[in-house]
Amino acid sequence: MLDEIGDTDMPQAVANLEKYAQAGVQIIVPPLPYLVVAEDGKIVPNEYALTAKKVGLNIITWSLERSGWLGDGSGGGYYYSSIAKVTNNEGDVFKLLHVLAQDVGILGVFSDWSATVTYYANCFGLF
Repeated sequence: MLDEIGDTDMPQAVANLEKYAQAGVQIIVPPLPYLVVAEDGKIVPNEYALTAKKVGLNIITWSLERSGWLGDGSGGGYYYSSIAKVTNNEGDVFKLLHVLAQDVGILGVFSDWSATVTYYANCFGLF
């Protein structure tokens, strides 16, 4: 299920997760900023991600490399908006991907550039 309600009402998006699971939804597909936040200078899972996992929903997210350069002062634009204050170089895409894969436990990620995801997955034996 594509989930976009958090763009206008994140508390409601979090509250809806249990309803989705009870209704039989198995996979949700939220954009990246729904899943992570910057805390103490690090990227960490947020309430939405933690709640989704708690109620048994699998997650596929989007879009890992849609924002252009991360080191240009923009903080990565919309897709990195929840972690913009800790996004300042191209390597941050791997930090984000690591949190998504290891801490959030995503099932998959859409990316405009498959090489980054493939490189990460090969390094961690995910294929």
